[in-house]
Amino acid sequence: MAQHKYGKVKNQHDLLKLYESVSDLITIDESDTLDTLNQLYIDSRYPGDMGLLPYGKPTLEDAQKLYKFAQDIFNQVCTLLNIDPEEVKQ
Repeated sequence: MAQHKYGKVKNQHDLLKLYESVSDLITIDESDTLDTLNQLYIDSRYPGDMGLLPYGKPTLEDAQKLYKFAQDIFNQVCTLLNIDPEEVKQ
């Protein structure tokens, strides 16, 4: 288990459960996007259909939406940690 200022966080790969443990620190307006990303992540880690969405392979539009979603979370975490996002990207 990882330590965090609110206690221990169970190591796991379910993004929805992980979000529950930090939802007071990070805001995710599009929970359906988190659910989509969770499906892709779990399926790619534990292959069945190798990260397919319910309707098949992710489209370019899906990838762009998920990338923007991840960027938003990354920026929120950097703000919480008082880190310049541009410094981390290098």
